[in-house]
Amino acid sequence: MNLRTISKLMLGLALVAFTATGCKKDECKDKNCGNGSCVDGSCVCNTGYEGSECGTEKRAKFLGSWTATETCTSGNFNWTMTSTASSQGVTAFIFNNFAGFTGINVNATVNSNGTSITIPNQTVQGGTFSGSAQIVGNVMTLTYQLTANGQTDNCTATCTRQ
Repeated sequence: MNLRTISKLMLGLALVAFTATGCKKDECKDKNCGNGSCVDGSCVCNTGYEGSECGTEKRAKFLGSWTATETCTSGNFNWTMTSTASSQGVTAFIFNNFAGFTGINVNATVNSNGTSITIPNQTVQGGTFSGSAQIVGNVMTLTYQLTANGQTDNCTATCTRQ
């Protein structure tokens, strides 16, 4: 083979290699990730969002009206409360009439797993609240501690969405 033939052969091989690698399909072309970004054809959601296209707020499953059956160190109780979105960010929400106490509104934050929350230590109307919860379907298991007037009450409530 002469040099000219080898050059043409090398150019042809280079063109084939470029064409084979240059035609890779854009796996994100038809993907709408809303509150996230597409990586290799899959949505990676921003903090506080979930779903195949990042269109659902993780806190949504905790919002609404709840009825509760509760066991505390001070006794057993039944109550209702609501939870609403907070303006403090997409992971934040508020329990209104927390633990059945009229006017007691407690802040909570959805954890990164989307199925648990944290109730940070906070003082509301002279009582200090803190706790956590897990949700499975329409049932939330809420564990919290209330300290007021020098006494601490530990409580676990099974809350069902109304």
